Amino acid sequence: MHVIDRVAHTGRLATASAAEKMLFSLGMLALAVSLPPWPSSVLVLVVVLAALFAVARVAPRDYLRVMAAPLLFLCVSLAPLFFTLSFAGPVLPRVGLSPDGPQLALRVGLRVVAAVTCMLFLALTTPLPQVLMVLRRLRVPAVVTEIALLVYRYVWIFAHTVVTMRRAQSARLGYSTTGRSFRSLAMLVAALLGQSIQRGRALELGLESRNWHGELRVLDDGASASVATLALILITEVAVLVTALLWGSLA
Repeated sequence: MHVIDRVAHTGRLATASAAEKMLFSLGMLALAVSLPPWPSSVLVLVVVLAALFAVARVAPRDYLRVMAAPLLFLCVSLAPLFFTLSFAGPVLPRVGLSPDGPQLALRVGLRVVAAVTCMLFLALTTPLPQVLMVLRRLRVPAVVTEIALLVYRYVWIFAHTVVTMRRAQSARLGYSTTGRSFRSLAMLVAALLGQSIQRGRALELGLESRNWHGELRVLDDGASASVATLALILITEVAVLVTALLWGSLA
């Protein structure tokens, strides 16, 4: 089981209302992307991390493991912001350091980290069946929820297959040299394509044999939403909004 599924199904808020968790997560996400990065993104990040560690009791190491890939992608994406490209030269374009690059990278980084953390709060505290049940109550078309469920499961199956095949190739010294590495990578991609088609066909036959009519039934073991909790979440979000606006106006 992937760390996200493991934490979501065994965490302290696993059986809490999915509607409450979605309201908190998406509301904080809206504040993170709509308000200026400073200080709103910092406030959102602090509040969400406090809820994640203190309320949901998610281990910091699990959060960092899930956050590692987005942080790596973010660092690679922020690197071009430190440079400018000018075509003032006679032949070749000129590349130089951007005077506003560090400040721009900081603003973008704060906003991205806050937004991703908001979504990770939902992922690490809410099992997928609970999310699907909330979407169905909101009258989201069934085809959308079914595709979301299948894609979610297939992503982890795909990743597990890649890791297993690469580990088997490494055990046979498939990546000992550069030439073998390219050959092993090509074989991995070719085998992975075949397995993906085979798994998809097996899933289709399995659904047909069970008389599938366009909807996958899932068990929702989450509690019902509480009016008091919903009100507390809204008050918290309004407090973050007001604090960010006042702080920004004073700065």
